[in-house]
Amino acid sequence: MKRLRILGILTILACLLLVANAAGASYSEAPMLQERVAAGDLPPVEDRLPVPDDVYVVTPYDSVGQYGGTLRTVTLSATSQGDDILSMPFPNLVKPDDGASVFLPHVAKSMDSTDGGQTWHIYLRQGMRWSDGEPFTTDDLMFWYEDVLLNEDLTPVVGVKWRAHGEVMKMTQVDDYHLIIEFAGPNPFFINEMVHAGGWDFLFPKHYLSQFHPAYVDEAALDTMTSDAGFDAWYELFANKNQTAWGVPINPDRPTLSSYVLVAITADRRIFERNPYFWKVDQEGNQLPYIDRIEGEIISDREVMNGMIISGSVDFAGLNTSIDNYPLYRMYEQESGYNVFLRDAGKGNEVIYMVNMTHNDPALREIFQDVRFRRALSLAIDRDELNDVIYFGQAAPRQATVVDSSAYFRPEFATAYTEYDPQRAEQLLDEMGLDARDSDGFRLRADGERLFFEIEYVDIETPKTPNVELVSQYWAEIGIDVRYRAVSGELASQRAPANLMDATMWHQGGMSDVLWPVRPQFTVPWTPGWERSKWPLWGDWVNTDGRTGEEPPEQIQELRGLWEEM
Repeated sequence: MKRLRILGILTILACLLLVANAAGASYSEAPMLQERVAAGDLPPVEDRLPVPDDVYVVTPYDSVGQYGGTLRTVTLSATSQGDDILSMPFPNLVKPDDGASVFLPHVAKSMDSTDGGQTWHIYLRQGMRWSDGEPFTTDDLMFWYEDVLLNEDLTPVVGVKWRAHGEVMKMTQVDDYHLIIEFAGPNPFFINEMVHAGGWDFLFPKHYLSQFHPAYVDEAALDTMTSDAGFDAWYELFANKNQTAWGVPINPDRPTLSSYVLVAITADRRIFERNPYFWKVDQEGNQLPYIDRIEGEIISDREVMNGMIISGSVDFAGLNTSIDNYPLYRMYEQESGYNVFLRDAGKGNEVIYMVNMTHNDPALREIFQDVRFRRALSLAIDRDELNDVIYFGQAAPRQATVVDSSAYFRPEFATAYTEYDPQRAEQLLDEMGLDARDSDGFRLRADGERLFFEIEYVDIETPKTPNVELVSQYWAEIGIDVRYRAVSGELASQRAPANLMDATMWHQGGMSDVLWPVRPQFTVPWTPGWERSKWPLWGDWVNTDGRTGEEPPEQIQELRGLWEEM
């Protein structure tokens, strides 16, 4: 097979496939699987696929591929997504079409509702199997519902995507391939969740995970397994055995529905091999995927990754590439035999800044909640300079809002307070009473302390450090002392929900009409997360129905209510 060498800002190989009509019952498979069948280690390919009418058939954009080869990629973390995992189709119930406007069957053969989204019928593909050959049926989904979602040790708080109108959804098993999900009232956007992470969150292999659950295992035996594995509680062991990254198991023993199975993980490498029970074929009946293996080299230094890219040592890089290295990538393109592609990122914004409006410091909280302060920060940013310096003029300066193609988009949303007007910014700060300054020229708070805050951020997916370097200078020019530091995703995931961050920055994904209606996380209080520190305590209150967190003020509750009404 000709080696694949693609370099993009973010490319998912799964997107190379389109749904076609059902194929016949004659199938072919990769030579490495033929050898295992001949040796008696695997059943024939037709016995490993769903029944003929339920096999998922795809048509490549160009031509039918050839079997074989290893795709070499990199990842910056052993336990999260990297280019290896992004090279696999996410195993969600349904998927969007290329235009992200129509939802297509995926793991589910069909998913539909006839009463405004209050009741959903999900039909699975008959004969579909986990990567270890065990049947995938509604038993697996009921295990998740009864023994995970409704188990308070594993799920102390049921997330908003599984609730509607104040109540947790009900799931009923009709038979091995049909189940019903019922909400207390209409929930028409539930299918949008199934397109994204919600669509794989509950695909749990019961036959594997039940051996670590007290409902299925003797208590003494489970205690022994837990302590032997170095954990204090059974639910910690369960979470460890179920660890995934974007639906792909990071535990080699956990079965998967993805196209590849993790066969080895070391300190410096993740190795995946084709799933012999993968449920897709091309239009000629060749079981997918075409590539035999994916290797993700685990590295901790972006410069090492860039060196691997320009030397031709990797075949695909996307997630952790950055446009600030675009000239470097192009410089070695011919010499090292790869291609560089620029893609529309599909985000609302490449970078958004969020100050914590539920800050534990009362003085900062009052300042951050004042809309004049946030407007001043926006007016002080020279977006045109940022675009020229960091994005080589390829970006479009705009305000944080939905993408232009959204039905909810209004031009005035995208241009609000985006002009570079530091004088107006200073006027707004003066109006707030922040007109006193110290000997260094920085503004003083009402308590006489210097107005200072720190931005903590995870430096991935877009050139965040060059951005924050410039923005902190812009804000210093209007008298605000801002520091910044890059932190790990693991640390951020602890600090942000705990309300410990002053401010953060992230890219504004999920702003198309597929996800924004169900995940307006940058617009209204939402489940606290490490990529957002805008109002953690309010988000926690909303997510837990008021059991924890802090009740938002009337204006914020009205904002949340408007979204729920919509």
